[in-house]
Amino acid sequence: MLYFFIWAACTMFLSLWLTQEGGLNSTKTGIIFSAISIAAMCFQPFFGVISDKLGLKKNLLWLFIGLLVFIGPFFVYLFPALLKTNIILAAVIGGAYLGAIFNGGVGAIEAYIERISHLNGFEYGRVRVFGNIGAAASTFVTGHLFNTNPDLVFWIGTGMALLLAVVFSFAKTGKAEPQAVHTEKAEALPKGSTIALFKNRKFWMLMLYVLGVGCIYDVYDQQFAVYFTHFFSTPEKGTQVFGNLVTFQIFLEAIVMILAPFIINKIGAKNALLYAGFIMSLRMVGSSLADGAVAISLVKLMHAIEVPILLVAIFKYISANFDMRLSATIYLIGFQFSKQVGAIFLSTIAGNMYDTVGFKSAYLLLGSIALIFTLISIFTLSGSKLLLVKNVSAQKAS
Repeated sequence: MLYFFIWAACTMFLSLWLTQEGGLNSTKTGIIFSAISIAAMCFQPFFGVISDKLGLKKNLLWLFIGLLVFIGPFFVYLFPALLKTNIILAAVIGGAYLGAIFNGGVGAIEAYIERISHLNGFEYGRVRVFGNIGAAASTFVTGHLFNTNPDLVFWIGTGMALLLAVVFSFAKTGKAEPQAVHTEKAEALPKGSTIALFKNRKFWMLMLYVLGVGCIYDVYDQQFAVYFTHFFSTPEKGTQVFGNLVTFQIFLEAIVMILAPFIINKIGAKNALLYAGFIMSLRMVGSSLADGAVAISLVKLMHAIEVPILLVAIFKYISANFDMRLSATIYLIGFQFSKQVGAIFLSTIAGNMYDTVGFKSAYLLLGSIALIFTLISIFTLSGSKLLLVKNVSAQKAS
């Protein structure tokens, strides 16, 4: 919960902070996001392999917490100075830091949550809902502070990181089911199992969906907050409404997250991924057609009925089609890593499009591309439906 509080405080308004406080245009903002994606791309395979090797050990999570403590000094002193002197240096340093703790780190943390949930007999969605609550509380608080004192937002992040360190030091993973623990210990990963994934057709088809739909959607959402404020009389008014709207949206996400496991168990992981793809495409196209504050706000709320389904469905899809011992690696490489690869190029291209042809035309193009890849995924994603998590060897899946 505390990690997602910090994550929401620093990422939800990042594009606004870069344009309003950093003085960047959409193209330069896209460069920063591309740099973050490059760094995340470098970190995620490493985080995935290490996470699978560590299992339930907390070493990697302690690394993230240690880095999060410096979020306040970074945004208040270091990053603004870099943005004003050298955009490339700012992109390199800012990308490395933010890519590690957010774009790269969030995947490792979600994979850890999923592993804990699996071993203790909980649905991932029920545990992840506390992350939504933390993010909702964060946007409610920081949304009001952003217009008055944005520096305070990041100092709150540092304070929450220190609190997270205290709480995490007392946290216990709980007692896993004996059979699950035995399986984790007895079935060590065979040598070359990670490399074997790249010979697996299902793995590449999953990456195709992620690149063509998930990556496009993430790039679209990077500067959506800037576009949103254009529908209001002043940027400050738009920022305030955006903060309140995101808070409401995340509470809706929490409700959908609770229901997500039941929905996905009913319709299957593949259909859930296709549903999420159609909603993402519709939201992007809808953003290009919105003609007022009410319309764009309704379009924003569509995020609440898509992202919980996507997050839970991706883990269930992995459980149904791959070896669970490689779950963190598959999630971080096949889902998170592949999104960052595409975002490296698309973030700057999209940012330039916003400055040249405008947000509406850019969003219409992005939405159309995502829709095409969603339709292709009807035929390329595997349709096996699995209600109970089972281990499937990587060789057999291929």
